[in-house]
Amino acid sequence: MSSTALARADAFTPEQIDIIKRDIAKGASDNELQFFLAVCTRTGLDPFTKQIWCIERWTGGSRQMVTQLGIDGARLIAERSGKYEGQEGPYWCGADGIWVDCWLKREPPVAAKVLIYKRGARVPTTGIALYAESVQTKKDGTPNSFWQRQPAFQLAKCAEMNGLRRSFPHELSGLHIDGELDGGDDAYIETTGRVID
Repeated sequence: MSSTALARADAFTPEQIDIIKRDIAKGASDNELQFFLAVCTRTGLDPFTKQIWCIERWTGGSRQMVTQLGIDGARLIAERSGKYEGQEGPYWCGADGIWVDCWLKREPPVAAKVLIYKRGARVPTTGIALYAESVQTKKDGTPNSFWQRQPAFQLAKCAEMNGLRRSFPHELSGLHIDGELDGGDDAYIETTGRVID
């Protein structure tokens, strides 16, 4: 299928689609590319500014192209709703269950939480993420490089996304950031072809 056939008049030019296919959704089939472009159009997110990606992942030995949001993309969707009134946190805790606003320990936090404020809601929505359920790992079961370097930051993104989706289910239904996608014990490959260890 040609890039022109994939292009939608209200979304991307044929030249932009060529760039997306070549550099952003590298390796995507025409159907996978069409799906990715449809999600970009529906959400109004810009793949050129890394608000949204088309990622090649390997699960159980098979390849799958996955549409994945950046946390900034999720924040933008919430902001565009006109009802987003900010957030509180993130907060982290260890096994002791004591929440802190800055994670200074060498070991990863056990959990993170973020409070999302939405106009019209009586109380903030709490998004919580557990490290054991969120950490992305390599094939050998150890955390990938992002989670090794920044476990508190990665976990906070997962908690925030959980809270944003609970606050804005219509706008964020079916959309996920990297930490929420099932990584199991499999590595994934970015659209650039670079292995994320």
